[in-house]
Amino acid sequence: MCSIPTFEMLEMDIGRAAHTVTKALDYVGIDDKSHGRRVGLICHRLAHQLGWDQDRRHFILICGMLHDCGVSSTLTHQKLVNEMEWEGADQHCERGEFFLKGFPPFSQYAQSIRYHHTRWENLPKELNGQTKEYANLVFFADRLDVAQAIYTATHGRDELLIHKEDILNELEPYVGTLFAPAFFKAAQKASQRDSFWIELRDEYLDDAIFETLDFADHKMKLSFDKVEALGEMLSMIVDAKSPFTHYHSLRVADLAYVIAGYCGMHEQDRKILRVAGLLHDVGKLRTPDEILEKPKKLSPLEMSRMRCHPMDSKRVLKAIFPNTPIAKWASEHHEKLDGSGYPYGWTENEIDLPTRVLTIADIFQALSQKRPYRERLSVDEVLDIMNKIAQDGQIDSQIYHLVVENKEELYNVSICEGVQGY
Repeated sequence: MCSIPTFEMLEMDIGRAAHTVTKALDYVGIDDKSHGRRVGLICHRLAHQLGWDQDRRHFILICGMLHDCGVSSTLTHQKLVNEMEWEGADQHCERGEFFLKGFPPFSQYAQSIRYHHTRWENLPKELNGQTKEYANLVFFADRLDVAQAIYTATHGRDELLIHKEDILNELEPYVGTLFAPAFFKAAQKASQRDSFWIELRDEYLDDAIFETLDFADHKMKLSFDKVEALGEMLSMIVDAKSPFTHYHSLRVADLAYVIAGYCGMHEQDRKILRVAGLLHDVGKLRTPDEILEKPKKLSPLEMSRMRCHPMDSKRVLKAIFPNTPIAKWASEHHEKLDGSGYPYGWTENEIDLPTRVLTIADIFQALSQKRPYRERLSVDEVLDIMNKIAQDGQIDSQIYHLVVENKEELYNVSICEGVQGY
């Protein structure tokens, strides 16, 4: 068993954390994995053209990157990239505002995100001038990026440099109604530079963003409560992806915390494990909705796609929570003691106690939650299935017996609906 590092304060670069969160959110696009980051960079470049100071440029960069944090569904993403305006766009704006308010370092962007699909002419009068500008610049950059992405997919990226004005021509009819005239004028000037468009290509995008972020210090010390708040924010985004996974991450986290207590784990370690539980499925943002909600058994190809999510989770969590075991535990929750699990195929000697706890918490919660292919199981039905898994040597039998001994308490935790502790 490995030793567990503990921490009371975690140093985090909020700008880079926003970039990593955005990269995870960009998974939702499936085919287009860079929209959020491109919007952030476009916002920054236009803000520079507008003469905004460094603080405002960095604010709008991060705000632009986070603008679609309310989008978890691939269906919603398709509407965002196919239509200039569409009924129901406000829903993901409202969700985004709610999610961002849950994590104090990101709460400053919440109001701007709330109105980033509101027409310039319809922005509420009570909003202050800067918030109106932030919200509408994100809206403009969002639609500009969609227009360039469609053009590039149709004509090729090198053609774009020859016909830059064609992209802006698509937005010009909406100037003064959807978009502030000043933003269109800034785009006309900024877009004359080849670099404006070339930086949006995947091979240059992250370098351009990091060069920009490095001009300001976004580092801060986060208390463990704020680390948990970030975990809860991300877990809500993940669980919003499907009506069948609402509260799954939160309930797995709570189950893991309680079961770890039965196992005698130290309180601080239990708290870190809870964060891993909150985020164990963050990689599922990349899994298409039709796979998560399929009412029948997955095909081998669909299962292959599903089995990638632990590695996708690890990639995100290592960047957000460095020097902690959160990424390790989250990415190994499908490992089995007999080596039949994934993605690594670890065996008993390679799977530590926290991972064993998280695995059992995930199985228990999944079985006691309604899914597209079955109704919720009773606690005894859950335990009957888990008993066979334990007898087959796939999960820790000692932890399983602790679950049996406390089955009613754990079942009540597992089936609780609604958000607690936010």
